[in-house]
Amino acid sequence: MSNDKAVKEEKEWDKYWAKKKTASQAIYRIIASIYRTLIIKRSLNHFVQKEFEKGAQLLHAGSGAGQVDKDLVKAYNITALDISKEALKLYKLHNGEKAKTVKASIFDIPLFNKSVDGVYNLGVHEHFTGAENLKILKEYKRILKDDGKLVLFWPPKYGVSVIFLNTMHFLLNDILRRKIRLHPHEISLIESKKQVQSLLKDGGFKLEKFYFGPKDLFTQCVVVAKKKL
Repeated sequence: MSNDKAVKEEKEWDKYWAKKKTASQAIYRIIASIYRTLIIKRSLNHFVQKEFEKGAQLLHAGSGAGQVDKDLVKAYNITALDISKEALKLYKLHNGEKAKTVKASIFDIPLFNKSVDGVYNLGVHEHFTGAENLKILKEYKRILKDDGKLVLFWPPKYGVSVIFLNTMHFLLNDILRRKIRLHPHEISLIESKKQVQSLLKDGGFKLEKFYFGPKDLFTQCVVVAKKKL
């Protein structure tokens, strides 16, 4: 990612996480908060606890506000990384000093080689191109220990949340002509398991699990992958 694009990304996400918003955006934030707290947090807990021992060193790469980490910070040594200072302010508000926060780009993670047991996130990779995601995966591989794993929550084109957002944007912009964006553009939604498997292979990972189901109400594909030596 170029410096200009990185600056633009940072500003866009700061704007997203800042408190200033339209009425429709405020309603969307409330719905998203309920979804994260009541649905996605439970699913994330399940998969992270299944893949990592308690006390493991984990990186939440693209942590956002950190509402989903409230249980995990009690059991793991978590570093929360985000490009947005506004997001990290909210992360601290929700989790206090239970996790370390780092303001940095996901393309240039300020951690040592082979220093973490796992990397996880949700709602991150759909915002990057295929080539950008490949660079990110290689950066993950660099910081992961030899037996390290990824747990990625990545929405597919056929996910309930994607259908909901597309419908809302159609109503707001095509019908009401409001020119409102509820969420940054999602340019790399999952199309198939094979697509993910191929990207992971190119990035130095082997797909271990691919889940799409009722645990999060059919909104995310859960991708579990192991670092290839």
